[in-house]
Amino acid sequence: MATARMAPAPPETPTQEPAQAQAPASAHSPIEAYHWLCCQATAEIPVPKFTVGDLLNLCKGTVVQTSTAVASDVPIRVNKTLLGWGRFEVVNDRLALRITELA
Repeated sequence: MATARMAPAPPETPTQEPAQAQAPASAHSPIEAYHWLCCQATAEIPVPKFTVGDLLNLCKGTVVQTSTAVASDVPIRVNKTLLGWGRFEVVNDRLALRITELA
C-alpha cells in the first residue's frame, strides 16, 4: 500500500457583495471556523510484490505497477478515517484525485 499526500486546494476568492459580507457569523457553516485545522489525507493504492529495496530505489520518473485498474476507485482516508473513494486524473500536468463517492 502506498500513501500519496495531497496539497490543499487554494482558497476561493470571495464574490460576495459588501452587504452580504457583513452577515452574522451564525449564517455560516460551523465547519468554516476550522478551515485552518491541519489533517492528513491518504489514498490507498495496492502495489503487489513491492519490497523495501524497491522503495529505496525510487527516484524521480520511476513508474510503479499497481494492481488497481485505471478506472477503479481507490479509498481516500483523512486522519485514518474513510472519507470516500476517488479516481486519479491528470490536470494541467499534475496528478489529481477526484472524489467520486463519499462514505
